[in-house]
Amino acid sequence: MRHRTRDSGTERGQALVEFSLVLIPFLLILMAIVDGGRAIFMYNGASQAAREIARVTSVYPCDPSNCTLGNHAETLAVIATQKRLVPGLAGPGATIAMQCTDMVDTSISNAGCRSGDFVRVSVSIPFAVLTPVINMFAPSTLSSTTHIQLP
Repeated sequence: MRHRTRDSGTERGQALVEFSLVLIPFLLILMAIVDGGRAIFMYNGASQAAREIARVTSVYPCDPSNCTLGNHAETLAVIATQKRLVPGLAGPGATIAMQCTDMVDTSISNAGCRSGDFVRVSVSIPFAVLTPVINMFAPSTLSSTTHIQLP
């Protein structure tokens, strides 16, 4: 008596259908993980840039010949370095804002920043998500703000 064997072609077709059903959610999850990693990397870069710029600006608040907060050569050099290091910071939508504040974070004139006052540096970087579904929930900009006291 001869045993009937299954047609291997239908089993391969079934495996192909199952694979295609699992592939799309798998790729979406994988892309979301990559987007999350990119967002964390860029946010850490924005935070580090804000800290570095604030640190240098607190030591060198302004150029003595024209005292405007952040126009010292050391501060401008650090800003240029951070623009090369942080992805998106040199782009058209990125902003770096410096403001002189007092103890309660009230703005003071940038020309009147004195010892004991604080420097607030805010860095914003545009962020675009690659995953189709997540772009409805993800932020479009990543920003960080740092305060540091002038010595």
